Amino acid sequence: QEMKDRTAKRDDQRSKELKRLEDDHSKLAKEVASSESKLKNRESDLEAQIESQKQGKSALVELQKQVEKKEAVAKKEQAAFDALNGQEEAVRKEIEKAQWSMQALVAGMSTQAGPDEEGSGDGKSLREQLLDAQTRLSEIEADHKKKTMAITSFQERIANTEQVLSKSKQEGKRFSKEKLMAESLLAEKRAELEKMHFDAEHHSQLVAKARQSESTLYSMQEKLDQLRAHMAGIDFQYADPYRGFDRSKVKGVVSKLFHIRPEFTAYHRALEVCAGGRLFFVVVDNEETGKALLEKGQLRRRVTIIPLNKIVDPTIAPHTVRQAKSIMPAGGDLHLAMEIVGFDREVQAAMKYVFGGFLVCDTPETAKQVTFHPNVRVRSVTKDGDLYDPAGTITGGSAPKGGNLLMRLQEVSDLEKRVYAQRKEWEQAQAQLQKMQAMSTKYMQIDHEMKCKEHELQLINERMSSSEHHTAEQALTEMRAQLVQCEADIQALPEEKKRLEKLTKQLEKDIKSLESGREERIKYFEKQVEKLKIQQQEHVKKFEKQREKTEQANVELEVIRNELQAQEGKDQASGQGNEALVAEVQKLKDGLEKKRTAHAELGTQLEALRVELQQLDQNLADLAAELTTNKEQREEKELEQKRVSHKIQQLQKDDKESHVIAARMEKQHPWIEKEKSFFGKKGTDFDFEANSYQDNKTRLDELTTQQKSLGKNINKKAMVMFEKAEQEYKDL
Repeated sequence: QEMKDRTAKRDDQRSKELKRLEDDHSKLAKEVASSESKLKNRESDLEAQIESQKQGKSALVELQKQVEKKEAVAKKEQAAFDALNGQEEAVRKEIEKAQWSMQALVAGMSTQAGPDEEGSGDGKSLREQLLDAQTRLSEIEADHKKKTMAITSFQERIANTEQVLSKSKQEGKRFSKEKLMAESLLAEKRAELEKMHFDAEHHSQLVAKARQSESTLYSMQEKLDQLRAHMAGIDFQYADPYRGFDRSKVKGVVSKLFHIRPEFTAYHRALEVCAGGRLFFVVVDNEETGKALLEKGQLRRRVTIIPLNKIVDPTIAPHTVRQAKSIMPAGGDLHLAMEIVGFDREVQAAMKYVFGGFLVCDTPETAKQVTFHPNVRVRSVTKDGDLYDPAGTITGGSAPKGGNLLMRLQEVSDLEKRVYAQRKEWEQAQAQLQKMQAMSTKYMQIDHEMKCKEHELQLINERMSSSEHHTAEQALTEMRAQLVQCEADIQALPEEKKRLEKLTKQLEKDIKSLESGREERIKYFEKQVEKLKIQQQEHVKKFEKQREKTEQANVELEVIRNELQAQEGKDQASGQGNEALVAEVQKLKDGLEKKRTAHAELGTQLEALRVELQQLDQNLADLAAELTTNKEQREEKELEQKRVSHKIQQLQKDDKESHVIAARMEKQHPWIEKEKSFFGKKGTDFDFEANSYQDNKTRLDELTTQQKSLGKNINKKAMVMFEKAEQEYKDL
């Protein structure tokens, strides 16, 4: 009867699936036909657009040829226009020059300088220039007399000053001797400082560093003392039981012998509950050391001692931990308490005693499920500190007294390390200062003496600058310089006087020559101006005609250029339209190909389902016959199960190792956490049956090498998305 019910249920499910596949197959067939029609229409539009673009290109080539011809004509006309413009400018300058010459003759000026040149008289008449030259000659004679008198005065003053300087010569020698001695002593002190090779700036920095380090160490030590005062019991103090006792045999209090791994800090309260009072037990190497401490160690409080060589190991068996992890709820988290703490290898036995018998879980549901499971039955503690005991008790509620003890212990441990490092830094700075003490003292003494000598030298210089000898010496130097300047000025006067006398004679000669032939030269320039104006009028007519031709050529060139630009814009727009059409056609082709592939796949699935139904009917009959045979084989399988159990234990061990590897890979590759829900699913990138691991591994190595070279220019996220889309397309 059960077989009949299952057969009826299977037939109902298969008929529904068959109908669904037939409907999807029919729907895809219609979509394929519609896509083919759209593709044909778009391909027709694209061909028409391409033909239109070809015609536009022919017109564009023709316009470019016309532009080249018009440019040649415009350049030719412009060259002719520029030539006429240059000729007109030359005629204009000739007229201006003739007019200026005529005006200069009327005003009684020389015609040697043109209107754009620098005339000898700066626009003055010849008589005015003659008057200026005569005036300058008179000034030179007066200046000569003045300089001669100044030279006589300087010579007298220099003689008087030399007498004063001679009288104060002894005072000057005394000051010079004092200055020389001060400079000599100062040089000796500087030489001593250089020989010492002492870096005063580095010493100052080192002093400042030592002070800062000492201040930091004091504040850190004060904070550490405050934390220790609030945590009684973590310091184990004792006296040596006998002379020569090796203190390394005493490992210390349990709470200071381990630390919580950074990724498991959320379990600090669970670890406190696991350890309980054993956090304050004292670990020693053997029972003899423990006995000596209890009898002769002068202990100030009662303590429990853990001898490492005698302590019992209550650690949960590895297969029990694996069994607990296999039955915990999906998404749960579970660890052996000892695995989430760090410690030295020499105290491993003590850590097993304290934490080996507990599991830590993320939630009460996980703890409840693993604690009371018949194949596990070990004590479990949640993150909030609730203790589940397989005996049937649950301990929890408010937080343990003195909660967050481990976190405060962790803080104390970190602070002790920082204090130790800071003390080392301060001691190093102090040691360096101690080495430099003698040299720095000597350096400071010499430096002080050198500054005193510098001040003494400054006072000597001030006294010298205000002394009579120094004042007379400076005045004598200044007067001698002025005397040399006056003598040089007098030597230069005769040359200028000769030039002015020559200029005066030339101007007088020019005035006489100008007055004799002025009328005839004026008439000559008037005729030349009239002739040049007639020539200019004729040239203006040619110039205007050429201007019109040039402007006409430029206008025609501008028009044809505008037509060319419009045609190029039209051709560019047509090209962009073609690109859009090509992209759309390609998109339609891709979509059509996908739909055809999906249609073919659905047809294949439909046919396969029909064949499968026939095979299932045949298999059903075969299975009925096999059922009897399987009952007989069950006893044999039960025997085989025992053999497989041993193999399962080995696989569980391998499974634990694979979990560790998987955890490391998840930490190393964050994408695994996001994508692992697709692992093993068909039609995804993680279809392990369809994808060869070895082929993918080879391809990964090749892509990794390529990625290193292209990493700076390629968006990695975009490439991953592209490869995923490409793979989905291939799968379709």
